[in-house]
Amino acid sequence: MPRIRNLYLRATFQTAVAILCFVVLAVVVVFPTLQQLHSTLPTGPTGVATVPLFNTWTIWWNIDRAAHGFAGYWQAPIFHPSAGTFAFSEPQPATLLVAPVYWATGSLIIAYKAYLLLSLVLNGVFAAKLCRRFRVGRLSSLGAGAMIVWLPVGLRQMDVLQLLPVWGILWTWDASWQHCQRPTYRSAVIAALACATCFLLSVHHGLFMIIVLLPALLVTLPWRTAARGWKQNLVAILLAAIAVGTLALPMRSIMKQYQFERTQQLVTNLSAKPQDLLRLPQEAVIGKPTTDPGYTLSPGWTKTFFAVIGIAAGLCRIRKRRWIVFLLLMIVISGLLALGPNLRIGTYEPWWTIANVVPGLQQVRNVFRFAYLTQMGIILLAAIGLSEVSLRLQQRLHGPVLSNVLLTILVVVCVLELPPPNPMLAGVPNRERHRAWAAFIKRETTAGAAVACLPFAAGGRVADFDITTRWMYYGTLHGKPLVNGYSGFFPQQYFDLQNSVNSSGITDLVLQQFASADVQWVVIQRGFLNAQAVAELPLQQHQLQLAFRDDEVHIDVYRLSEIHTANPIVDSIVDFAVSPVSWLVEQIGKACGQ
Repeated sequence: MPRIRNLYLRATFQTAVAILCFVVLAVVVVFPTLQQLHSTLPTGPTGVATVPLFNTWTIWWNIDRAAHGFAGYWQAPIFHPSAGTFAFSEPQPATLLVAPVYWATGSLIIAYKAYLLLSLVLNGVFAAKLCRRFRVGRLSSLGAGAMIVWLPVGLRQMDVLQLLPVWGILWTWDASWQHCQRPTYRSAVIAALACATCFLLSVHHGLFMIIVLLPALLVTLPWRTAARGWKQNLVAILLAAIAVGTLALPMRSIMKQYQFERTQQLVTNLSAKPQDLLRLPQEAVIGKPTTDPGYTLSPGWTKTFFAVIGIAAGLCRIRKRRWIVFLLLMIVISGLLALGPNLRIGTYEPWWTIANVVPGLQQVRNVFRFAYLTQMGIILLAAIGLSEVSLRLQQRLHGPVLSNVLLTILVVVCVLELPPPNPMLAGVPNRERHRAWAAFIKRETTAGAAVACLPFAAGGRVADFDITTRWMYYGTLHGKPLVNGYSGFFPQQYFDLQNSVNSSGITDLVLQQFASADVQWVVIQRGFLNAQAVAELPLQQHQLQLAFRDDEVHIDVYRLSEIHTANPIVDSIVDFAVSPVSWLVEQIGKACGQ
C-alpha cells in the first residue's frame, strides 16, 4: 500500500508540473494582452479587432441562449429579418465553458481571454495524455504537449478563436483508437462524446478531422476485433451521428436554404501549394525563414527530423506499428487535402469530386487549414522519435541522468525552433460607456422591431467590418435585432442595404428599406451624419425623430416613423374633395379679416 500511494502521489505531482508548464507556455503566448486585460484583444496580421470582437459576440450569444434554454438559438440578432443567422458562421457552443467567468466578472473580454488560455492548456494536456497512452516517455510527452500548445499554424491565426482548441481532435483520435482496439459500450460512448466535443469546439475542425480520420482508421483497423465488436461499433457510430447531427443538420439546412457556396477561384486562392508545406515562418530559429508571400505550414525542421526517426523506430515495434501507420496516413491525407484544387493529376482536380460528395465541403473557404492535422501528426511522431532517442541514450550512457539532460535539451530545441509570434493587439471599446443609449433601446423597443446602426461597413474587407462588430459588441447590452451583421456568410438582403446606404447615405429609399426590415431605431455615430443634416433630408414617406442623445460616446438614437404612404390615385381623390372646402375656409377668413 505505501508503495502504491507513493506512485500515485508521484504521478499526481508530475501531472501537476506538466499542467503548470502548459499554463506558463499559454501565458507567454498572450502575455502582452493580459497586461491590458480589458482594453485589447490579440489579433492576426490584419491588426484589426473584427474577428476577435465577432467571436466575443459569439461567446455572449451562447451564454445568453443557454440562460433561455437555447430557445431561438439559430435566430441570432444580426442581419434582421433574415432567418437562421447564427448558422452563417461557427456557433462554438463549447464557449459555454467560460460562462462562469462572464457571470463572475461581467466582462466578455475577460471571458474571451479565459477561453483562449483554457484552449491552449487543454491542447497540451490532451497531447501529452495521448502520447503517454502509447508509452512515449514522460519527458517526450511533455515536449509534445508543449509543441501543441505552440502549434505554429494555430498561433499565426490567433484571431480565429475557433481554430485554437485542437484538443477535441486529439481526444477523438485517442478515444476512437482505443475503441477500435478493444470495443466496449463504455469506449463507444467515450468515442462518440469526443467526436461531438470536437464539433462543439469547431465545426470546421470537426469536418476536416472526420474526412481524414475515417480512411486512416479503415486502413489500420484490426478487422477481427471490429467484427467481434460490431454492436459496440454500431452504438459508437449512432451516438456520434446523433450528437453531431444535432448541431450540423440545422446548419446544413440553413446553408442549403440560402444556397451558400464558395467560388472556385476563392477556394483555389485559399488552398496551399506544395511548397507551402515546407516553408518556415519568419520567427523560425532553425532553418531559413521565408520572406515570399504565401502560407508557411512547416512545423519546423527539427520536429520533422525526429518525426522521421519516430517512423523508422516505431515501425520496428509491433505494439506501435499500427499507430505509426495511422499517424502517417493522417499526415499524408491532410497534407494532400490542404492543397485543395492545387492538387492536380494531369488536368483532373480531385478536390471538386470530394467537395461534391462530402456534405459541408462546398461551404469551406480556407482549405489550407487541413495543415492543422498535418502539423499535429508530425509533432506526435516527433515525440515518439524523441522517446526512442532517449532509450538509446540511456543504453549508451548507462543511466538516466545524463540521458535525461540531453533529452531535455532536444525537447527544448524542438519547442523553441518556432517560437510564438508577437501577438498584434487590437484595441476594443469600453462597453460600459455605451450603457445609456443601449439601455434606452432595450427599454423602448417594441417586440419584433429592429435597430439599424450607422455607419455600415464601408466595403467587403475584414478591416471594413471593424465598425460592424463594434455595433454587435454594443448590441450585447440591449440584445435587440440588428440589420447590421458580420459572419462567414452574408445574406443578399444585407448587401443590398449596405450598397444603398454607402452609395447614397440616408435617403428616402434607404428609409423605406429600413421600414421593410421593421427598423424602429436608427443609431447614428456623430460625424457620420449630424442632426441638422437629418432634419434637412427631403423625406416624403418616413421621418427620423431624435429620441435620445448620448453625449458621452457621441451617439444619437432616432426613431423611424412612417407618416404617409404615397399613392397617386388616392392623393388625387383627396385633393379633389378637399379643394372646395379649403377655398370656402379661405374666403371666410378673408371676410372676417375685413
